[in-house]
Amino acid sequence: MDIGALGLYVCLFIGLYFEVFLLISFFEKKPVAKTSLTPKRYPTVAMIVPCFNEEQTVASTIESLLAMEYPQDKLEIVVVDDGSTDNTAAIAQKYEQACHAPGYAGAVVTYFYKENGGKYTALNFAIAHTTTELIGCLDADSFAAHDALIEAIKEFEADPTAMAITPAMKVYRPRKVLELMQAVEYTFGIFYKKMFDNLSAINVLPGPFSMYKREVFEKIGVFRHAHNTEDMEIAFRMHANGLRIINAHTAFVYTTVPKSVRALLKQRTRWSQGFLQNARDYKHMFFNPQFGNFGMLVLPFGLTAFCAGLYTAGYALYRAVSLVAARVGDFFATGVPLHLPNAAHLSWYYIDTNTLSFVILAVLLMTLVAIFLGSRISETHLSPKFFIAYFAFFGLIAPIWLARAAWGALLARESAWR
Repeated sequence: MDIGALGLYVCLFIGLYFEVFLLISFFEKKPVAKTSLTPKRYPTVAMIVPCFNEEQTVASTIESLLAMEYPQDKLEIVVVDDGSTDNTAAIAQKYEQACHAPGYAGAVVTYFYKENGGKYTALNFAIAHTTTELIGCLDADSFAAHDALIEAIKEFEADPTAMAITPAMKVYRPRKVLELMQAVEYTFGIFYKKMFDNLSAINVLPGPFSMYKREVFEKIGVFRHAHNTEDMEIAFRMHANGLRIINAHTAFVYTTVPKSVRALLKQRTRWSQGFLQNARDYKHMFFNPQFGNFGMLVLPFGLTAFCAGLYTAGYALYRAVSLVAARVGDFFATGVPLHLPNAAHLSWYYIDTNTLSFVILAVLLMTLVAIFLGSRISETHLSPKFFIAYFAFFGLIAPIWLARAAWGALLARESAWR
Protein backbone atom coordinates (compact mmCIF):
# COMPACT_ATOMS: atom_id res chain seq x y z
CA MET A 1 0.00 0.00 0.00
CA ASP A 2 1.38 3.43 -0.90
CA ILE A 3 1.67 6.20 1.69
CA GLY A 4 -1.05 8.24 -0.02
CA ALA A 5 -3.62 5.46 0.25
CA LEU A 6 -2.67 4.87 3.88
CA GLY A 7 -3.39 8.53 4.64
CA LEU A 8 -6.78 8.19 2.96
CA TYR A 9 -7.58 5.16 5.13
CA VAL A 10 -6.71 7.14 8.23
CA CYS A 11 -8.96 10.06 7.18
CA LEU A 12 -11.89 7.77 6.39
CA PHE A 13 -11.57 5.74 9.58
CA ILE A 14 -11.48 8.92 11.70
CA GLY A 15 -14.63 10.18 9.97
CA LEU A 16 -16.34 6.82 10.34
CA TYR A 17 -15.37 6.57 14.01
CA PHE A 18 -16.78 10.01 14.82
CA GLU A 19 -20.03 9.39 12.92
CA VAL A 20 -20.58 6.08 14.76
CA PHE A 21 -19.74 7.83 18.05
CA LEU A 22 -22.40 10.48 17.39
CA LEU A 23 -24.96 7.87 16.37
CA ILE A 24 -24.40 6.06 19.66
CA SER A 25 -24.86 9.40 21.42
CA PHE A 26 -28.13 9.88 19.55
CA PHE A 27 -29.58 6.53 20.62
CA GLU A 28 -28.43 7.04 24.21
CA LYS A 29 -30.27 10.36 24.42
CA LYS A 30 -32.86 10.82 21.70
CA PRO A 31 -34.24 14.33 21.13
CA VAL A 32 -37.61 14.92 22.75
CA ALA A 33 -40.48 15.77 20.40
CA LYS A 34 -42.16 19.17 20.46
CA THR A 35 -44.94 19.46 23.05
CA SER A 36 -47.88 21.81 23.54
CA LEU A 37 -46.63 22.92 26.96
CA THR A 38 -46.08 26.64 27.51
CA PRO A 39 -43.44 28.38 29.64
CA LYS A 40 -44.24 28.93 33.30
CA ARG A 41 -42.81 32.41 33.03
CA TYR A 42 -42.16 34.77 30.11
CA PRO A 43 -38.92 36.74 30.56
CA THR A 44 -38.31 40.01 28.75
CA VAL A 45 -36.54 39.53 25.42
CA ALA A 46 -34.74 41.86 23.04
CA MET A 47 -34.31 40.51 19.50
CA ILE A 48 -31.44 42.27 17.74
CA VAL A 49 -31.53 42.56 13.95
CA PRO A 50 -28.15 43.82 12.66
CA CYS A 51 -28.42 45.19 9.11
CA PHE A 52 -26.15 46.23 6.32
CA ASN A 53 -27.85 46.78 2.94
CA GLU A 54 -30.68 44.34 3.64
CA GLU A 55 -33.55 46.12 1.87
CA GLN A 56 -34.63 42.89 0.17
CA THR A 57 -35.22 40.88 3.34
CA VAL A 58 -35.32 43.09 6.44
CA ALA A 59 -39.09 43.64 6.27
CA SER A 60 -39.76 39.88 6.21
CA THR A 61 -37.35 39.39 9.10
CA ILE A 62 -39.13 41.99 11.25
CA GLU A 63 -42.52 40.60 10.26
CA SER A 64 -41.48 37.12 11.37
CA LEU A 65 -40.52 38.50 14.79
CA LEU A 66 -43.75 40.46 15.13
CA ALA A 67 -45.72 37.31 14.26
CA MET A 68 -44.13 35.22 17.00
CA GLU A 69 -46.40 33.77 19.66
CA TYR A 70 -45.03 35.67 22.66
CA PRO A 71 -46.46 38.32 25.00
CA GLN A 72 -45.86 41.48 23.01
CA ASP A 73 -45.22 43.59 26.10
CA LYS A 74 -42.27 41.29 26.90
CA LEU A 75 -40.70 41.53 23.45
CA GLU A 76 -38.57 44.29 21.96
CA ILE A 77 -37.18 44.29 18.41
CA VAL A 78 -33.99 46.32 18.01
CA VAL A 79 -32.93 47.03 14.43
CA VAL A 80 -29.36 48.32 14.16
CA ASP A 81 -28.43 49.74 10.78
CA ASP A 82 -24.67 49.36 10.42
CA GLY A 83 -24.19 52.11 7.83
CA SER A 84 -26.45 50.82 5.06
CA THR A 85 -26.42 52.70 1.78
CA ASP A 86 -29.62 51.24 0.33
CA ASN A 87 -33.27 51.54 1.43
CA THR A 88 -32.85 49.56 4.68
CA ALA A 89 -33.30 52.63 6.88
CA ALA A 90 -36.63 53.71 5.33
CA ILE A 91 -38.07 50.19 5.62
CA ALA A 92 -37.03 49.71 9.26
CA GLN A 93 -38.21 53.19 10.28
CA LYS A 94 -41.71 52.43 8.99
CA TYR A 95 -41.99 49.65 11.58
CA GLU A 96 -40.68 51.93 14.32
CA GLN A 97 -43.21 54.62 13.41
CA ALA A 98 -46.05 52.08 13.34
CA CYS A 99 -45.43 51.41 17.05
CA HIS A 100 -46.69 54.90 17.84
CA ALA A 101 -49.93 54.54 15.92
CA PRO A 102 -53.17 54.56 17.99
CA GLY A 103 -54.30 51.06 18.96
CA TYR A 104 -50.97 49.38 18.17
CA ALA A 105 -50.62 46.26 20.32
CA GLY A 106 -47.51 44.62 18.91
CA ALA A 107 -43.94 44.46 20.13
CA VAL A 108 -41.91 47.67 20.27
CA VAL A 109 -39.63 48.13 17.28
CA THR A 110 -36.64 50.42 17.84
CA TYR A 111 -34.39 51.58 15.01
CA PHE A 112 -30.80 52.77 15.40
CA TYR A 113 -28.31 53.95 12.83
CA LYS A 114 -24.55 53.81 13.32
CA GLU A 115 -21.49 54.18 11.15
CA ASN A 116 -20.33 50.95 9.56
CA GLY A 117 -18.09 48.98 11.88
CA GLY A 118 -19.02 45.35 11.30
CA LYS A 119 -21.73 43.06 12.59
CA TYR A 120 -20.18 42.59 16.02
CA THR A 121 -20.27 46.36 16.65
CA ALA A 122 -23.96 46.46 15.71
CA LEU A 123 -24.71 43.68 18.18
CA ASN A 124 -22.75 45.38 20.95
CA PHE A 125 -24.49 48.70 20.24
CA ALA A 126 -27.88 47.04 20.72
CA ILE A 127 -26.81 45.21 23.88
CA ALA A 128 -25.77 48.55 25.38
CA HIS A 129 -29.20 50.02 24.55
CA THR A 130 -31.34 47.24 26.06
CA THR A 131 -32.12 46.08 29.59
CA THR A 132 -34.00 42.82 28.93
CA GLU A 133 -33.28 39.49 30.65
CA LEU A 134 -32.64 37.65 27.40
CA ILE A 135 -30.92 38.88 24.25
CA GLY A 136 -31.44 37.22 20.91
CA CYS A 137 -29.95 37.77 17.46
CA LEU A 138 -31.62 37.34 14.09
CA ASP A 139 -29.74 38.09 10.90
CA ALA A 140 -31.69 40.32 8.52
CA ASP A 141 -31.86 37.54 5.93
CA SER A 142 -33.46 35.00 8.28
CA PHE A 143 -36.98 34.33 9.52
CA ALA A 144 -38.13 32.79 12.79
CA ALA A 145 -40.98 30.28 13.07
CA HIS A 146 -44.02 31.57 14.96
CA ASP A 147 -43.26 29.40 18.02
CA ALA A 148 -39.45 29.62 17.91
CA LEU A 149 -39.14 31.96 20.89
CA ILE A 150 -41.57 29.91 22.97
CA GLU A 151 -39.54 26.76 22.24
CA ALA A 152 -36.29 28.50 23.19
CA ILE A 153 -37.75 29.76 26.48
CA LYS A 154 -38.95 26.23 27.31
CA GLU A 155 -35.38 24.98 26.91
CA PHE A 156 -34.08 27.69 29.24
CA GLU A 157 -36.68 26.61 31.80
CA ALA A 158 -35.85 22.92 31.40
CA ASP A 159 -32.15 23.58 32.01
CA PRO A 160 -31.56 26.53 34.38
CA THR A 161 -27.78 26.11 33.94
CA ALA A 162 -28.04 27.01 30.24
CA MET A 163 -26.61 30.43 29.44
CA ALA A 164 -27.18 30.40 25.66
CA ILE A 165 -29.30 28.50 23.15
CA THR A 166 -28.93 27.68 19.47
CA PRO A 167 -31.94 26.93 17.20
CA ALA A 168 -32.47 24.40 14.42
CA MET A 169 -31.47 26.23 11.23
CA LYS A 170 -33.18 25.34 7.97
CA VAL A 171 -32.77 26.71 4.44
CA TYR A 172 -35.54 29.09 3.39
CA ARG A 173 -37.41 27.84 0.30
CA PRO A 174 -34.58 26.01 -1.51
CA ARG A 175 -35.15 25.87 -5.28
CA LYS A 176 -31.88 26.04 -7.20
CA VAL A 177 -29.38 23.18 -7.22
CA LEU A 178 -26.95 25.05 -4.96
CA GLU A 179 -29.73 25.77 -2.46
CA LEU A 180 -30.84 22.12 -2.50
CA MET A 181 -27.27 21.09 -1.73
CA GLN A 182 -27.13 23.47 1.22
CA ALA A 183 -30.53 22.30 2.48
CA VAL A 184 -29.10 18.79 2.90
CA GLU A 185 -25.96 20.21 4.51
CA TYR A 186 -28.02 22.23 7.01
CA THR A 187 -30.12 19.15 7.81
CA PHE A 188 -26.89 17.25 8.44
CA GLY A 189 -25.83 20.16 10.66
CA ILE A 190 -29.04 19.92 12.72
CA PHE A 191 -28.12 16.35 13.63
CA TYR A 192 -24.55 17.34 14.50
CA LYS A 193 -25.67 20.33 16.58
CA LYS A 194 -28.01 18.16 18.65
CA MET A 195 -25.33 15.54 19.19
CA PHE A 196 -22.86 18.24 20.25
CA ASP A 197 -25.57 19.36 22.69
CA ASN A 198 -25.58 15.83 24.13
CA LEU A 199 -21.83 16.20 24.61
CA SER A 200 -22.13 19.74 26.07
CA ALA A 201 -19.81 20.86 23.29
CA ILE A 202 -21.68 23.16 20.88
CA ASN A 203 -19.02 25.08 18.94
CA VAL A 204 -20.91 28.03 17.43
CA LEU A 205 -23.87 30.31 18.24
CA PRO A 206 -25.09 31.22 14.73
CA GLY A 207 -26.49 34.65 13.91
CA PRO A 208 -29.97 33.37 13.09
CA PHE A 209 -31.84 33.25 16.40
CA SER A 210 -29.21 32.38 18.99
CA MET A 211 -30.33 33.46 22.47
CA TYR A 212 -28.25 34.62 25.45
CA LYS A 213 -28.90 35.39 29.07
CA ARG A 214 -27.71 38.92 29.80
CA GLU A 215 -25.32 37.52 32.42
CA VAL A 216 -23.20 36.09 29.58
CA PHE A 217 -22.10 39.55 28.48
CA GLU A 218 -21.74 40.75 32.06
CA LYS A 219 -19.43 37.84 32.88
CA ILE A 220 -17.27 37.44 29.77
CA GLY A 221 -17.80 40.67 27.83
CA VAL A 222 -19.54 41.44 24.54
CA PHE A 223 -18.87 40.31 20.97
CA ARG A 224 -15.44 40.66 19.38
CA HIS A 225 -14.31 41.03 15.78
CA ALA A 226 -12.95 37.47 15.98
CA HIS A 227 -11.85 37.17 12.35
CA ASN A 228 -15.39 37.98 11.11
CA THR A 229 -16.80 35.01 13.05
CA GLU A 230 -18.01 36.59 16.28
CA ASP A 231 -20.68 33.90 16.70
CA MET A 232 -18.01 31.19 16.83
CA GLU A 233 -15.59 33.06 19.08
CA ILE A 234 -18.19 33.79 21.73
CA ALA A 235 -19.05 30.07 21.86
CA PHE A 236 -15.35 29.27 22.36
CA ARG A 237 -15.14 31.97 25.06
CA MET A 238 -18.20 30.62 26.84
CA HIS A 239 -16.66 27.14 26.99
CA ALA A 240 -13.40 28.66 28.21
CA ASN A 241 -15.35 30.25 31.09
CA GLY A 242 -17.54 27.24 31.90
CA LEU A 243 -20.80 28.71 30.56
CA ARG A 244 -23.25 26.14 29.20
CA ILE A 245 -24.69 26.24 25.66
CA ILE A 246 -27.62 24.03 24.64
CA ASN A 247 -29.61 23.38 21.48
CA ALA A 248 -33.34 24.03 21.09
CA HIS A 249 -33.99 21.57 18.27
CA THR A 250 -37.70 22.44 18.20
CA ALA A 251 -37.03 26.17 17.66
CA PHE A 252 -36.94 26.50 13.88
CA VAL A 253 -35.39 29.40 12.02
CA TYR A 254 -35.16 29.74 8.24
CA THR A 255 -32.21 31.43 6.59
CA THR A 256 -31.55 32.47 3.02
CA VAL A 257 -28.38 30.92 1.62
CA PRO A 258 -25.95 31.91 -1.15
CA LYS A 259 -27.40 31.40 -4.61
CA SER A 260 -24.12 31.51 -6.54
CA VAL A 261 -20.92 29.51 -6.24
CA ARG A 262 -18.94 32.71 -5.74
CA ALA A 263 -21.10 33.86 -2.83
CA LEU A 264 -21.05 30.39 -1.28
CA LEU A 265 -17.27 30.19 -1.47
CA LYS A 266 -16.91 33.59 0.21
CA GLN A 267 -19.26 32.63 3.02
CA ARG A 268 -17.73 29.21 3.67
CA THR A 269 -14.17 30.47 3.36
CA ARG A 270 -14.97 33.02 6.07
CA TRP A 271 -16.50 30.33 8.30
CA SER A 272 -13.65 27.85 7.79
CA GLN A 273 -10.90 30.42 8.11
CA GLY A 274 -12.61 31.79 11.20
CA PHE A 275 -12.53 28.32 12.74
CA LEU A 276 -8.81 27.96 12.07
CA GLN A 277 -7.98 31.38 13.45
CA ASN A 278 -10.22 31.06 16.52
CA ALA A 279 -8.81 27.57 17.14
CA ARG A 280 -5.34 29.14 17.12
CA ASP A 281 -6.47 31.84 19.55
CA TYR A 282 -7.89 29.18 21.89
CA LYS A 283 -5.21 26.55 21.33
CA HIS A 284 -4.85 26.11 25.10
CA MET A 285 -8.22 24.32 25.10
CA PHE A 286 -7.12 21.47 22.81
CA PHE A 287 -6.90 18.14 24.66
CA ASN A 288 -7.43 19.95 27.94
CA PRO A 289 -9.82 17.96 30.19
CA GLN A 290 -10.70 21.19 32.00
CA PHE A 291 -12.90 22.07 29.01
CA GLY A 292 -14.71 18.74 28.79
CA ASN A 293 -15.79 17.26 25.48
CA PHE A 294 -15.33 20.61 23.75
CA GLY A 295 -11.59 20.59 24.41
CA MET A 296 -11.04 16.84 24.33
CA LEU A 297 -13.21 15.89 21.36
CA VAL A 298 -14.96 18.59 19.32
CA LEU A 299 -12.05 20.99 18.82
CA PRO A 300 -9.51 18.29 17.90
CA PHE A 301 -11.97 16.54 15.61
CA GLY A 302 -12.92 19.81 13.92
CA LEU A 303 -9.30 20.52 13.06
CA THR A 304 -8.71 16.89 12.05
CA ALA A 305 -11.79 16.92 9.81
CA PHE A 306 -10.56 20.12 8.15
CA CYS A 307 -7.17 18.58 7.40
CA ALA A 308 -8.75 15.28 6.34
CA GLY A 309 -11.04 17.06 3.90
CA LEU A 310 -8.11 18.81 2.29
CA TYR A 311 -6.03 15.64 2.18
CA THR A 312 -8.82 13.51 0.71
CA ALA A 313 -9.56 16.07 -1.99
CA GLY A 314 -5.87 16.44 -2.80
CA TYR A 315 -5.34 12.69 -2.97
CA ALA A 316 -8.41 12.21 -5.19
CA LEU A 317 -7.17 14.94 -7.53
CA TYR A 318 -3.70 13.39 -7.62
CA ARG A 319 -5.11 9.96 -8.46
CA ALA A 320 -7.39 11.36 -11.17
CA VAL A 321 -4.56 13.31 -12.81
CA SER A 322 -2.24 10.28 -12.57
CA LEU A 323 -4.84 8.02 -14.18
CA VAL A 324 -5.50 10.41 -17.04
CA ALA A 325 -1.77 10.95 -17.60
CA ALA A 326 -1.17 7.19 -17.64
CA ARG A 327 -3.96 6.58 -20.13
CA VAL A 328 -2.78 9.39 -22.37
CA GLY A 329 0.75 8.00 -22.18
CA ASP A 330 -0.51 4.51 -23.12
CA PHE A 331 -2.37 5.91 -26.10
CA PHE A 332 0.65 7.76 -27.48
CA ALA A 333 2.88 4.74 -26.87
CA THR A 334 0.61 2.10 -28.39
CA GLY A 335 -1.92 4.05 -30.46
CA VAL A 336 -4.65 1.94 -28.84
CA PRO A 337 -7.47 3.99 -27.27
CA LEU A 338 -8.72 3.17 -23.79
CA HIS A 339 -11.22 0.33 -23.91
CA LEU A 340 -14.17 0.55 -21.52
CA PRO A 341 -16.48 -2.39 -20.84
CA ASN A 342 -19.86 -2.22 -22.52
CA ALA A 343 -22.45 -1.19 -19.97
CA ALA A 344 -24.75 -3.94 -21.25
CA HIS A 345 -22.15 -6.58 -20.37
CA LEU A 346 -20.99 -5.32 -16.97
CA SER A 347 -20.72 -8.03 -14.35
CA TRP A 348 -19.58 -8.43 -10.73
CA TYR A 349 -16.06 -8.79 -12.14
CA TYR A 350 -15.84 -5.04 -12.69
CA ILE A 351 -16.91 -4.08 -9.15
CA ASP A 352 -14.01 -3.04 -6.94
CA THR A 353 -14.28 -5.03 -3.71
CA ASN A 354 -11.15 -3.88 -1.89
CA THR A 355 -11.26 -2.67 1.71
CA LEU A 356 -11.13 0.99 0.74
CA SER A 357 -14.36 0.67 -1.23
CA PHE A 358 -16.17 -0.77 1.77
CA VAL A 359 -14.84 1.95 4.08
CA ILE A 360 -16.01 4.65 1.66
CA LEU A 361 -19.40 2.94 1.41
CA ALA A 362 -19.65 2.79 5.21
CA VAL A 363 -18.87 6.51 5.53
CA LEU A 364 -21.51 7.36 2.92
CA LEU A 365 -24.04 5.12 4.66
CA MET A 366 -23.39 6.75 8.05
CA THR A 367 -23.71 10.17 6.41
CA LEU A 368 -27.10 9.21 4.97
CA VAL A 369 -28.25 7.96 8.37
CA ALA A 370 -27.17 11.24 10.01
CA ILE A 371 -29.01 13.27 7.35
CA PHE A 372 -32.11 11.12 7.82
CA LEU A 373 -32.02 11.64 11.60
CA GLY A 374 -31.48 15.36 11.08
CA SER A 375 -34.56 15.49 8.87
CA ARG A 376 -36.56 13.68 11.56
CA ILE A 377 -35.38 16.10 14.25
CA SER A 378 -36.16 19.17 12.13
CA GLU A 379 -39.36 17.82 10.54
CA THR A 380 -37.85 18.36 7.09
CA HIS A 381 -38.78 16.40 3.98
CA LEU A 382 -35.92 15.83 1.57
CA SER A 383 -36.83 14.44 -1.84
CA PRO A 384 -34.29 12.58 -4.04
CA LYS A 385 -33.36 15.78 -5.90
CA PHE A 386 -31.89 17.19 -2.68
CA PHE A 387 -29.55 14.21 -2.29
CA ILE A 388 -28.57 14.28 -5.96
CA ALA A 389 -27.58 17.94 -5.61
CA TYR A 390 -25.67 17.28 -2.40
CA PHE A 391 -23.65 14.28 -3.49
CA ALA A 392 -23.03 15.69 -6.96
CA PHE A 393 -21.67 19.07 -5.92
CA PHE A 394 -20.67 19.25 -2.24
CA GLY A 395 -17.53 17.15 -2.66
CA LEU A 396 -16.47 19.32 -5.61
CA ILE A 397 -17.02 22.71 -3.97
CA ALA A 398 -16.07 22.12 -0.33
CA PRO A 399 -12.35 21.45 -0.98
CA ILE A 400 -12.09 24.85 -2.69
CA TRP A 401 -13.23 26.81 0.36
CA LEU A 402 -11.12 24.60 2.65
CA ALA A 403 -8.01 25.36 0.56
CA ARG A 404 -8.82 29.09 0.44
CA ALA A 405 -9.40 29.14 4.21
CA ALA A 406 -6.12 27.35 4.92
CA TRP A 407 -4.23 29.75 2.67
CA GLY A 408 -5.90 32.80 4.22
CA ALA A 409 -5.18 31.59 7.75
CA LEU A 410 -1.57 30.82 6.82
CA LEU A 411 -1.10 34.37 5.55
CA ALA A 412 -3.11 35.82 8.47
CA ARG A 413 -5.24 37.54 5.83
CA GLU A 414 -8.67 38.94 6.62
CA SER A 415 -11.48 36.87 5.14
CA ALA A 416 -14.08 38.67 3.01
CA TRP A 417 -17.57 39.07 4.52
CA ARG A 418 -19.47 39.39 1.23
